[in-house]
Amino acid sequence: MKKYEFKLNPVLKIRKLKEENCRVELGQLLRYMDKIDQQIIHENGELDRYYQIQSGGVEQGVAARQIQTFPMLMAGKLKNLELLEAERKRYEKLIQQKKEELATLKGELKVIENLKEKDYTDFRKKLNKEIDEKVEEQTQIWLNFKDKK
Repeated sequence: MKKYEFKLNPVLKIRKLKEENCRVELGQLLRYMDKIDQQIIHENGELDRYYQIQSGGVEQGVAARQIQTFPMLMAGKLKNLELLEAERKRYEKLIQQKKEELATLKGELKVIENLKEKDYTDFRKKLNKEIDEKVEEQTQIWLNFKDKK
């Protein structure tokens, strides 16, 4: 009996590999996006803390040198937040592109898998037909042999 062999199996393997690589890359992008979100949350918390320190320092009395550093510190934190937001938007675009690429790769993989399934169904039908013909032939031989006795 002939063993089933799909002619496009190497193509199927390559498509699966491409899809898996795209999933991994998307996961890495999402993980990095989460890090950026955590940094933004941290920076906002730091800003709030610095504002509280500044207002508490003014009420308790602070040296003029210390008060002068707060605007520079706040400007640095705000600039850092601005850069993080820009990086976040850039990664959102990359993630969207990767999702679209993954959808395309999934579609291509599904087409090849459907071809394989159809090919396997045709193979099984042909094999079952051959088996049925052999069984019918053996039955006819057996009936002829039985009639001769």
